[in-house]
Amino acid sequence: MLENILYETVALEPSAAVIRILPESPVYAAHFPGYPITPGVCLVQMGLELLSKVKGCSPELLASKGIKFLSPVLPGPDVQLRYVFSGEGQVWNAEIFHSGELCAKMSLQVR
Repeated sequence: MLENILYETVALEPSAAVIRILPESPVYAAHFPGYPITPGVCLVQMGLELLSKVKGCSPELLASKGIKFLSPVLPGPDVQLRYVFSGEGQVWNAEIFHSGELCAKMSLQVR
């Protein structure tokens, strides 16, 4: 849903993905004018989309737990995020890194 609108995939690995944020995305026009920031719900949605790519499934979100946004993800011409997944079956943990620093983490229960 958000690929090529908010981000593009740079690299896929068995348990990780690297994406580039698209600063020209219409998402940033509304969130927030004058101080654009990547919405937390978008970070979760991107995690689901990337999980489907690295695990070859189509996960449906049942619940999310332990979501922590540790630092804002601001758009810019060279902003890349690395999603690292751990877990199996219906529960997957995602850690999101920006410039090598942990910026968010979440646990996703999927079907």
